[in-house]
Amino acid sequence: MRTYEALYIVRPDLDDDGIQTIAKEVESLVEKTGGTIVRSENWGRRKLAYPVKKHSDGCYVLLRFQAPPELLPRLDNYFKLSEHVIRNMVVYFDEHTLRLEAEQQRRKEEEIRFGAPNRGRRDEDDDEDDDEPIPMATGRRGRRRDEDEDEEEETE
Repeated sequence: MRTYEALYIVRPDLDDDGIQTIAKEVESLVEKTGGTIVRSENWGRRKLAYPVKKHSDGCYVLLRFQAPPELLPRLDNYFKLSEHVIRNMVVYFDEHTLRLEAEQQRRKEEEIRFGAPNRGRRDEDDDEDDDEPIPMATGRRGRRRDEDEDEEEETE
């Protein structure tokens, strides 16, 4: 079984019950083919970056699921035939991406549990480096011209 994430946009003229009905149909399609639903989120109505099928906004629904690869053509066919879904995208998550996501989640939970780390704060021990001069940027703009260069330009 592979992990996928489907993001689809439903027409904005549907009410909340219609959007929930479409979400349940997609979930049941996944479960009928032997898949399992990991997470289902309704992001609500959002403005689209450009008009899609003459709609300037739409209702976003995100679905993360685990299913065999044979489901994807059936799911794609459902999205194409449904007159209520105006745009869709299905993404496959490989093992590396899932490990990174789990690591990020673990770090976030640790920060919440133990408090946020002291980012950007200075401790009392860091005052030792304050006496050192700050290096200036060197480059064409910051370079000073020597008198010799001025004389060479005047003679040319």
